[in-house]
Amino acid sequence: MKKIYRNILITVAVLTLLSGIGVLLCILLKETWEKDPPENSAVNVISIDTTTASAGVSSGLVSASDSTSTGDKTDISSASESETSTETSAETSTETSTETSTETSTETSAQQEAPEPEDPSEKVWEDLAAPVFVSFKAPEIKVGNSFDIHKYIGYADDVDREVDLKVEGKVDTSKVGTYTLNLTITDDTGKSTVKKMDVKVVNELSKSSGGSEKEQFSDFVKNYKTDETMVGIDVSRWQMDVNYDKVKAAGCEFVMIRIGGFDSGDFFVDKSYANNIRDAKAAGLKVGLYWYGEEGSPEQVKRSVQYLMDILKGESLDLPIAYNWEDYRNFENYGMNLHDLNICYETFEQEIEKHGYMACLYASAGSHNRYWTHEKKNPVWMAHYAKETNYPGNYFMWQHSSAGRIDGINGDVDLDVFYPDKMKDWK
Repeated sequence: MKKIYRNILITVAVLTLLSGIGVLLCILLKETWEKDPPENSAVNVISIDTTTASAGVSSGLVSASDSTSTGDKTDISSASESETSTETSAETSTETSTETSTETSTETSAQQEAPEPEDPSEKVWEDLAAPVFVSFKAPEIKVGNSFDIHKYIGYADDVDREVDLKVEGKVDTSKVGTYTLNLTITDDTGKSTVKKMDVKVVNELSKSSGGSEKEQFSDFVKNYKTDETMVGIDVSRWQMDVNYDKVKAAGCEFVMIRIGGFDSGDFFVDKSYANNIRDAKAAGLKVGLYWYGEEGSPEQVKRSVQYLMDILKGESLDLPIAYNWEDYRNFENYGMNLHDLNICYETFEQEIEKHGYMACLYASAGSHNRYWTHEKKNPVWMAHYAKETNYPGNYFMWQHSSAGRIDGINGDVDLDVFYPDKMKDWK
């Protein structure tokens, strides 16, 4: 009997051992499959009935028939891969969803915090003032010639782009005499400005007086050169061939050079620009530029700046590039209001600064006060032909005279006073 019990115990021990080895073998085969699957991944290494597997592990028994049966069986490696795939997919989906949500939230937040900049040209401005005459000249007409009032006036409104003009009175150019006209300009709100014009019809036109009194550069230096100022000139093709060595020897310290412009719908390069900038730099003068503009929109200004840059070709400058718009006599033909005009300069300034240069506005003191009314980021170049200027605005350069005389230039040249300290805080 003891022998029988012993044999039973041995048999149970062997079966228990075998069942444990079978389970270990399944685990080892699964791990081997995951690490190094066979080339034909469609072949199953082993399949276990999920119900039988539970029972087999519990009893320590897995039969050979169970290992190859189909029905409700699940491939271990496939199940493992499926679980891994599900977990990975879930994690990836969660991460992607979180990232996408975060990015979308961040982008939405950024869009809310930094809205698209408003187009200044589309801004609705409040009509605060009556229209103004931006150009006005009482003409003298030779008898027999035609008379067109638009050659002698220009007008604009702060808001309206189309201003009504009413002319009362007549001019008979066949008879010598003085004819009085009453001109009324009216905006859409009914605000009006009235001005009287005396038109003279004469047999012979009056001769020009020759302009302002000539000012020698030596006197200009004596009167306006100080420790806080520099004295210079501005030039274009009208000065023709300039001898900059003589100009420098006369005491000139800087020059503002016309590079070109936009006139009557076409771009142009000042024909003396290349020689002027080359020779002025060679003589040791500080150099800035100005652009003669007749643009009627920000889009035209952008094209002008690109044209300007194509000419400049990265040339270094000591002084700003000035915007010189002064076609006031034809203003009503541009379809602009005065805010539009200011926006043209602001666009010029922005576009110039994108290329790493400084920009400024050039205009007469009166024009700065009356027409260029938007607040300026930087000081202006101001023209006021007087011994002293009372211009109240912020300026870094004063065009003092258009009738200067200097050795090295035949004829008149503009004289300018530059205040270097006013450029220290240039934005």
